[in-house]
Amino acid sequence: MRVPRAAGTAFALGVLAITAAVAAVEAPNGSPLTWEQWHSEPGVVDVAGPLSGGAIVVAAGRHLLRLTPGAVQSELSAAYATTPFAPPTGSEPYIALAQGESTGASCAFPRDTVFAIRPTTPSSVISIGPSGVVRTFVTLSGVGSLNGITFDTTGRFGYRLLVSGSLAGEHEAVVAVDCRGVATTLTRTAPRFEGGLTVAPASFAKFGGDLIAPDEISGRVLAIDAGGNATLIADSGVPSGGDTGVEGVAFVPPGFLAGGAAYTADRGTAGSPHPGTDTLLRLSASAFGAAGVHTGDMLLTTEASDRIVDIECGSSCTARTLGMGAAAAHGEGHLLLVAGNPHAKAPAVPSSSAAGPSGLIIAAVGALAAGAAAVITRVMVLRRRLEAGSTR
Repeated sequence: MRVPRAAGTAFALGVLAITAAVAAVEAPNGSPLTWEQWHSEPGVVDVAGPLSGGAIVVAAGRHLLRLTPGAVQSELSAAYATTPFAPPTGSEPYIALAQGESTGASCAFPRDTVFAIRPTTPSSVISIGPSGVVRTFVTLSGVGSLNGITFDTTGRFGYRLLVSGSLAGEHEAVVAVDCRGVATTLTRTAPRFEGGLTVAPASFAKFGGDLIAPDEISGRVLAIDAGGNATLIADSGVPSGGDTGVEGVAFVPPGFLAGGAAYTADRGTAGSPHPGTDTLLRLSASAFGAAGVHTGDMLLTTEASDRIVDIECGSSCTARTLGMGAAAAHGEGHLLLVAGNPHAKAPAVPSSSAAGPSGLIIAAVGALAAGAAAVITRVMVLRRRLEAGSTR
């Protein structure tokens, strides 16, 4: 019996899809990603943003800069030089940018205000307004030397500012601060971590809304919930240790893969095995898309050479290295992902890079099943017609 053309076509497409999927599984990965040395800035240590106008904020030495693709603007350049804040030489004054997060009635963090940790004794958090005015926002005691800062953007922590500090005994403190400067210590016994913290989006597996904390010493990535409880998410699978392991973390936001860029600091660090180049690094969103990164993925950078790690989580979490910067690069602070259009859909990319082998196989099996179903259905119809004396 001849198979009807439509059913045969569907069946053939299914077979071809299976063949392509198997080939994709066996095909080697594409070229590794490489950071662009985008903007030279002495003492660059962190980046945040974007501001309302689209610029990003860069912390470098005793200064804050507004940086756009076209030029460096100097409105905030003197902010770190005025009292009461002058970061100690060699310190890591990480920053976070307020997007107007509200922590209660008639109380919100002013939009475009930068908050920076002052990692000395006593520890404090400094605010720098859009005009460059500096003030002490909150002084913290009993939380050690501050080493991380980010905003809660999902609400699990009440949309507060989250700050971490290292304590004796390899422990970490986590403090939540509301928009009035009222601080609440969530834990003093979390495992050690340090660097460019972030809060996971609500959609991120079972860790949605948790504080995500990389640990350069062990290479682990931790989740800290609102009760201060720590859970291991995954091992990054890259070299770890002081000035080596994972440092910055961010989640791929909606619209990023349709256009945008990633930024991170390559800090000059004399005496380090990775001395750095004092450069703000950049990498286009399209490069991440071509490497098979998906919206919602967790991306990390390392201190050693600014390696890029992609972690996907379902029933379990898997990590893969996508690329790196120069061998001498010294990653520091946050990883910033800026979507050119937050509401845009990611462009279609070849399934061999975007969907991954498992997705390809599932799609191929679906196509094959659809073709087989069409054949079976047509055969049954013809059989019934023959039994009824009709061959139409």
